[in-house]
Amino acid sequence: MFVTLDLRKHAEELVSTARLAPSLHNAQPWAFRVNARSVEVYVDRSRAVAVVDPDDRQMLIGVGAAIFAVRLGVSALGSEPTVSLMPGDERGDLAAVVSLGPDHLPSMAETRLLQHVPLRRTIRSRLDPDVPARTRSVLAGEAELEGARLRWITERAERGVLSRLVTAAERREQADPKFRHELARWVGGEGPLYGTGLPEAVLGVSAKAGHEADFPMRDFAGGRRRLSASPGRPERDPVIAILFTEGDRPVDWLRAGQALMRMLLWACVEGLAASYLNQPLELPDLRTRVRDDLDLPGFAQLILRFGRPVSGLPLPTPRRPVAELLRR
Repeated sequence: MFVTLDLRKHAEELVSTARLAPSLHNAQPWAFRVNARSVEVYVDRSRAVAVVDPDDRQMLIGVGAAIFAVRLGVSALGSEPTVSLMPGDERGDLAAVVSLGPDHLPSMAETRLLQHVPLRRTIRSRLDPDVPARTRSVLAGEAELEGARLRWITERAERGVLSRLVTAAERREQADPKFRHELARWVGGEGPLYGTGLPEAVLGVSAKAGHEADFPMRDFAGGRRRLSASPGRPERDPVIAILFTEGDRPVDWLRAGQALMRMLLWACVEGLAASYLNQPLELPDLRTRVRDDLDLPGFAQLILRFGRPVSGLPLPTPRRPVAELLRR
């Protein structure tokens, strides 16, 4: 055992990395307690996005992504991390305990993933849909390492089905005043000033252009006028994949989040980025339709759009201060 390692001496470093994980509307629903030999990862339910995520499914996916980042950080310190997911009540706030394991020399792959944590971005503007078959296979394999599966949506009939479901979901959500009110809390305005939410600069193409895409993109402005938008339209024939899990309980959502973070970092290593088309997964009847109409052997957790950024990377989204995330 790596008996000389005291994680408390690296608390700020570990949390500074973990807080860069993706989350719904950049709500950052996590908190951490760093002990000598373990990191406790908590769900911060004050960051709930209750209208669009009433079951906290996407919240726990985000927490899962942060757990994977903690694992990378512990590995870089010379210990193989061991992870206990939902060690107590599955509806409780303690999502995971990441503990020190045997001595471990970080692999080149782990080092590269950790280096790319601060470089990862969600790209909502145009992407070049050049994702080679080899890369698709690698990303699918990385998802499986975390207990999830990735299905590339390539057949014309399946793409048509999914496109119609995304379109229907986007229309229904945008017609809901509660949904638009919640968006206004997290997008633009004061949210980014306090370290969370989405600044207008990262919202990508205009609502009109996004809605005219083959797979309509979310209008994060909720119908409000935007001061700026990325020029042009989204790519034709985007590269689309669905991340799904065999089960659909909180522990499965945490696994999906770890798979997401692992995939996104590998994509970043390959010069790729991603965004989300999760609208139909936020409406129970349409989420069921995604599973049934596409004959998925599991539960859809995320719908992802992959490609190479055409216009470079946007500025990083704001982050909560480390001191705010650390529990003593």
